[in-house]
Amino acid sequence: MKKGKMRVRFAPSPTGYLHIGSARTALFNFLFVRNQKGTFILRIEDTDIKRSSLEMAEQIINGLKWLNITWDEGPYFQSYHFEKYKKTAFELLKKKKVYRCFCTPDEIEANKKKNLTWKYDRKCLNLTEKQIEKKLEQKVPFVLRFFVPEGFTSFNDGIHKKMRVNNSEIEDFVILKSDFTPTYYLSVVVDDNGMGITDVIRGDDHISNTFKQILLLNALGFNVPKYFHLPLIFGEDKRKLSKRHGETSVLEFKKKGYLPETLITYLSQLSWLPGDEKRIFTLDELIKRFKFNKLAKNSPIFDYNKLSFLNALAIKKKDSREIYNILIEDKKFEKDFSEFTYEKKISFIELIKSRMKNLNEMKGKAYIYLKEDFTYNKNDLKSFEFHKNIANLLEKLINKLESLEVFNSENIEKVLRICADNNEIKAADLIHPCRFALVASNISPSIFDLFEFLGKEESIERIKSFIDYIIKEK
Repeated sequence: MKKGKMRVRFAPSPTGYLHIGSARTALFNFLFVRNQKGTFILRIEDTDIKRSSLEMAEQIINGLKWLNITWDEGPYFQSYHFEKYKKTAFELLKKKKVYRCFCTPDEIEANKKKNLTWKYDRKCLNLTEKQIEKKLEQKVPFVLRFFVPEGFTSFNDGIHKKMRVNNSEIEDFVILKSDFTPTYYLSVVVDDNGMGITDVIRGDDHISNTFKQILLLNALGFNVPKYFHLPLIFGEDKRKLSKRHGETSVLEFKKKGYLPETLITYLSQLSWLPGDEKRIFTLDELIKRFKFNKLAKNSPIFDYNKLSFLNALAIKKKDSREIYNILIEDKKFEKDFSEFTYEKKISFIELIKSRMKNLNEMKGKAYIYLKEDFTYNKNDLKSFEFHKNIANLLEKLINKLESLEVFNSENIEKVLRICADNNEIKAADLIHPCRFALVASNISPSIFDLFEFLGKEESIERIKSFIDYIIKEK
């Protein structure tokens, strides 16, 4: 490793899906290290054997891949290195930096219940060698606690600036559990040092952990990296973002029809403003613009409406062929529309994408526009005030449409307006019922573009079906 080269890590715990907050942490690590031409490491912190799972690790990795956040080294799994952490812990025991604690979890819990501000009272610190040997002979379980020295611990945070705490506020914390697996404090410190991590970028809920880790780093003679603590993302109720606010899993957003560039753009705007809030940024653009000194300290509010707005922009901007490739990842959807030519499906996407907020909405429209998979609803019709002779007027329009040799939007508009003039009605008196006839909705792209997309035969067939429905309902 070259001296001075930046090395950062994203280190999620596989105890749940890739949360939107963790995704932003990964993104800011990625943008920062790519801007500085350093090395990005993916480390899976799976030391919590009971709660960690390989399935969750795979979900996290898949979420990062979907966002196009790439790494240079890893993924490394901490569970492969328990012996290394244990060895380090016992080296600290020899140096009298830590001590054996034989207090049971029940004892600790009882003290906490009596006093909510209770800190470990160092009951086991002054045990004699004979007392310790006797307990070891009796195979009494123990943990290793770090002896917190007197004084102050401080560091300069890249976002929050000077951070300082009186060590008297920190209890002697456990670094090795009774089953000889490490706590978070130990495994993180050992691996950050072993991997040559120069900069640690994570949520500001880790600030209290940082003081403990610095104490451990100093005790082990390791270099202290530079820390950046990102403000947590809140929901609209000013509480930490969670499932009660809506989707929070990255892959859940994928299932809901969001594009990765949408999430990347929006996440970049949480605590940082790369530029115009009403445009979609590429990762390369964000990498060039990224600067930590432009980050805000306050917690941003996650706005689902803003995300939906950006997704509509991203869909509108995206090449229709790329959208199609995403849509057919759903094999059922691909099979359902296999009867249509590739060109027809691309034309559909071109026609509709500027009005879509997500790809699931687009899938739903495909069944209506391509397969005529809809029924007319009398309740929907009640909101319209169609001309009293609408059936007769639509019959006349059909005659005009049938006479067209070139069935394109320009010619269709001409004959519709001529038909309206001949019958002394407004063009809208034909446009609105035609739209409802073609797609059973009062909202669609340009009615003339819609006619051209469907083609003469299909368009006329749908209008005839609508006329039959009107007559039947009367």
